[in-house]
Amino acid sequence: SDDEESEINSDESEDSEDDKVGKRIAKERLKKSGLLQSKIADSILMGIQSMRGKIAEKIGIDAASRAWMGGEAGASSEEYAKPWLDSKFVTYHRGHDLTPTCVALTQNGQSAFSGSKDGSVIMWSVQEGKKVSYVAPTSKHNEESNMNHRNGREILAISASYDDRYLAVGGRDNCVKIFDVRTLGKRTNPNSPITTLEGHKKAVTCVSFRNRTLDLYTGSDDRCIRRYDLNAMTYVETLYGHQSPIVAMDCANKNRPVSVARDRTVRVWKVEEDSHLVFRPGGDVGSAECVSAIQDGWFITGHDDGRLALWKEEKKRPVGDAIIAAHGYQGRGGGVPRSVMCCDAINLSDLLVTGSNDGYLRLWKVNTEEKIAGISSLDSIPIHGYINSIAMGPKGRFCVAAVGQEPRLGRWDRVPRAKNRFAIVQLIGDE
Repeated sequence: SDDEESEINSDESEDSEDDKVGKRIAKERLKKSGLLQSKIADSILMGIQSMRGKIAEKIGIDAASRAWMGGEAGASSEEYAKPWLDSKFVTYHRGHDLTPTCVALTQNGQSAFSGSKDGSVIMWSVQEGKKVSYVAPTSKHNEESNMNHRNGREILAISASYDDRYLAVGGRDNCVKIFDVRTLGKRTNPNSPITTLEGHKKAVTCVSFRNRTLDLYTGSDDRCIRRYDLNAMTYVETLYGHQSPIVAMDCANKNRPVSVARDRTVRVWKVEEDSHLVFRPGGDVGSAECVSAIQDGWFITGHDDGRLALWKEEKKRPVGDAIIAAHGYQGRGGGVPRSVMCCDAINLSDLLVTGSNDGYLRLWKVNTEEKIAGISSLDSIPIHGYINSIAMGPKGRFCVAAVGQEPRLGRWDRVPRAKNRFAIVQLIGDE
């Protein structure tokens, strides 16, 4: 009987060894295909808390604890942001004359790009925090006949391809310009686009590359989404469906871009099947301002009434409880909720970052497990001004943001004393 027991134990240990090997091989296969999920929210939280500890050592625990409580927006958020700037955990970089509207990062996180309402696009070195070159120079009022109107020169959207080859730039000139990232900043080459994609009738408000491909989707105020193939630099098709101007779009690994528009719908485009899914958040919910695809079949929308909602493709309503007034209310003692201006999630992770004009960059933990799916608050970092766009760096070590005085798509509001800057925000402090 002892011999039988030892045989059973040896069989069990062999099975467990096989399980471990099988899991490791499966993990490596997912890593190679770029579909390995990572849980990074908790390590980011620890990183931010360690940065808070260092700030508390410098400015004293009382001042630091006041800053951590949140407080009212306005001059106070500027006051809370100062220790983070002094400690170099948040750095601002000058370059744009008017409000920056959009940012993008290369896949390796070494270079960043920012676009602005003054028509300029700047390439930055993230490591050094310096300008590398002007991809597009600041447009002056009288340079071109169609640029005479101040709004005509605005850059509204920017996106870099996964292989760090191409940069797509969209703006109020109704065109999408494609730049070759590899030649930017080289003295031999003036920074002119390698091609200009025309076809939209109105301003291009969003551009998005599909992960691991050169498929480019562009959304516009003309209510259409156009698809291009940058391998051949050709137009492929137009996707119709939205009834109002499109404001944001994102695409994960599958060929299913997600778009949001002023018609208060969220649409998932089944490009291969030539159809699309329509999601309606509900009667009292405002139209979405931003969208981020966290993984295939799951995406997050931020709305102009301050809601933050997690969606699953198979369900017509948000999963879990939506976050109400994610960025607080305007004015003292409640009032109108602030709109969620932008959001970005690291693909296949559990980390989401959102921005508004409440003076804080807010971090959230996203759970996509069946029973406990939902969004929970993680932490916040004070940044004074309108946060119009965010791009997350690899593994969530840092993020870059477009911070300015005005919102991205208009001039209906202004944050006093805010600076028009390109911001680099450390999320994991230097060990």
